[in-house]
Amino acid sequence: MEWKWNSDSYKRIRTGKAGIKKIKDEWIWQPAKLNSGAQGYGSHQVGEILEDEVYPCAFCNGTGEKPRGSKCSVCKGKGIVSVDPPAVRCAYCKGKGEEKPRTNITCTACRGKGVFHVEEPVEICAHCRGTGKEPTNKLICINCRGKGVVTVKEEEVLEAEEELEEIGYFAQERSKVNKTRKEKPIHSASGSEREALEVVKKLGRLDRIAIAKNMSPPVSSTYAEQLCNALVKKGLLIRDGIFYILTPNDGKALE
Repeated sequence: MEWKWNSDSYKRIRTGKAGIKKIKDEWIWQPAKLNSGAQGYGSHQVGEILEDEVYPCAFCNGTGEKPRGSKCSVCKGKGIVSVDPPAVRCAYCKGKGEEKPRTNITCTACRGKGVFHVEEPVEICAHCRGTGKEPTNKLICINCRGKGVVTVKEEEVLEAEEELEEIGYFAQERSKVNKTRKEKPIHSASGSEREALEVVKKLGRLDRIAIAKNMSPPVSSTYAEQLCNALVKKGLLIRDGIFYILTPNDGKALE
């Protein structure tokens, strides 16, 4: 609960048995609800990719003042900050830009902006599990530096492609195209795709790390993402940020 001045004032006058009566004359406090964070930040999930270049300053909530009457040290009074896209909300301060509520100290991770520039593709940080904080002491995560996500290395993508080639994924795709060339295409899942689809159907909305861990045997998160992206192209999964969810066609694919 935040506080603000009420311009109406009151004076207390004792009236004997009548107790205390108030008339206008002195200042009192009255509670008032204010916005808890920067505009729009509450709707974003950890790791969700943001494509804008300009955002409301999280530290001053877009007012340009922090504390009131003083120019915001983050946006220099402009009320907005600029970040090169793509970007993600700061997981360490949850996009508020402040170290702790009502301390007037900028977040040590995002420096008060509330957002970070990132290099795609990204995945949830396995060390802090997307919190941006060290699991033991709540300091900034040494792995993601407060972002809650990390960039997937190019080597991992190459390893996933090699793994796909080893299991004959591309050969299966070419064979399927040849069989259906004169027929109306039927989108269905097979092999590892089918297993990934069953994991999502069983456990619900998942990111690629969770899908990879629940496959049997477990696979790399990059490989799981390749399978899920293939299912998205077939219309059997829908991608929502870093998460995958089912479409109405998933049941037909598993028949």
